[in-house]
Amino acid sequence: MKIRNDAHKISRPPVNLNTKLLFIFILSLIVSILAFVLFIFTNPQINNIRDQQIEQQKEEETIKKLLIQLTHSLEEKQMNLDDIDNISSTLNPITDAHPNLGFLVANAKGDVLFHSNNKKIKSTNIQYLLKQKLAAESTGNQSFNAHYSSFISLLSLQDDIGYLIIEGPSFEPIFSPTRYIYQVYMGLGGSVLIFFVLFLLCTRPITRYIKQIEEGINRIVNKDWTYSIPVKGKNELSFLARNINWMTEQMRQRFEKERKVEQAKNELITNLSHDLRTPLTSIIGYLTLLKDKQYKNSQELEQYIQTTYGISLKLKNLLDELFEYTKLSLPDVDMQFQEVDLSGVLYQLVGEYTPMFENRGLSVKVDIPDDAVFISIDIEKMIRVFDNLLSNAEKYSHESGDIEIALYTNEKQVITRISNTTDQIASEELSHLFDKFYRMDKARSSKVVGSGIGLSIAKRIVELHQGEIWAESEQNKITMYVALPLQQDIKEKETLYEDL
Repeated sequence: MKIRNDAHKISRPPVNLNTKLLFIFILSLIVSILAFVLFIFTNPQINNIRDQQIEQQKEEETIKKLLIQLTHSLEEKQMNLDDIDNISSTLNPITDAHPNLGFLVANAKGDVLFHSNNKKIKSTNIQYLLKQKLAAESTGNQSFNAHYSSFISLLSLQDDIGYLIIEGPSFEPIFSPTRYIYQVYMGLGGSVLIFFVLFLLCTRPITRYIKQIEEGINRIVNKDWTYSIPVKGKNELSFLARNINWMTEQMRQRFEKERKVEQAKNELITNLSHDLRTPLTSIIGYLTLLKDKQYKNSQELEQYIQTTYGISLKLKNLLDELFEYTKLSLPDVDMQFQEVDLSGVLYQLVGEYTPMFENRGLSVKVDIPDDAVFISIDIEKMIRVFDNLLSNAEKYSHESGDIEIALYTNEKQVITRISNTTDQIASEELSHLFDKFYRMDKARSSKVVGSGIGLSIAKRIVELHQGEIWAESEQNKITMYVALPLQQDIKEKETLYEDL
């Protein structure tokens, strides 16, 4: 039997696994970059530099304002550069108020005329400071120095030109480039670690599912065909799991079928040896008597020959039925479907069996419609089915019993019913009536001889017609039912048959 390909029934995954992995990669990359940026902007080194610059700018603004005020104060008093006492009296209150600042007054030549008590301001090189002032003005960086800031203002005192210099506090740099670069590397390394950890965490369900599929395949390879891989999500992996489960189910069904075939083969050999041994033993026994001339007269000789011949015919019939069943069990059974009137066929068969029924005193009741009931069947094989059922009804009916044959239809089927009176049959035995070589115990002990394979042949033929056959029993009455599809197209039926 061909296994139908149902893989197309498994829908393709709506989510692409590559897209999901790409999304996880991009998400992990974005999170790691954000972590690195957050580390850089929250680094204490950067914040300290920013705070230091803000503090120094405020200090510089204060010094500039103070420089302008002192310049105006000195110029308004209309003193000259030689008036050191007046300059000192003007600047001393300011220097006392700002001990962290250095104050210096020099003439145009660079000679220091006044300075506050500040070590740096005392050692200031005025000429060098003026050059730095000019260089800073040309570059736009007029005040900032790594250690301290100097602010210069031109003094115009009567006929003299001088300079007022205020030196700001020292700003020791707290920024360490080496340490900063080290921390940047640390932040970069942490970001890379975050990326890998986040990527592994997000892909862990995928890798764990792949491992689960791998373990499931190993179990299936070890012939654990009852195992089913869990289907999770809607991606290529779940699609793979569904296909593996489908293939496992097909393998399980095939294994079960092969096991049943093997079991049936063993039963066939056992039953066949039993059913063939009995007639062969009888034939050998009678032939031995004939060979040894152990008969009294010609009448007994003729009796032995007739008995041997009859047993040989029964053996031939058994072999013919076995051959017929084997041929019907092959996958390439030749079926010849044609449209026939089933009611007419049944009328003809019942007519042929009526004399045999009447010879046994059986009453025949027929309920077959007069109108034609057309159906597509293999007429030769279906006649074999009805012939077998009618023959069994005649063999196993009680003397002076009733036989009923009926034919009726419903929306989808044509149903034939054949009933006869016989011994009550248990429901357990009904389920085995259509098994090969099965005969009820009462039948085995009776004088009725049968092969036990006729109903199996009938069942196989009905199955090839996509129909059903079953038996029901009520008290001392047994009824056989045959249900065939109604008005099924021949080509459609042949297609179904080819799939078997």
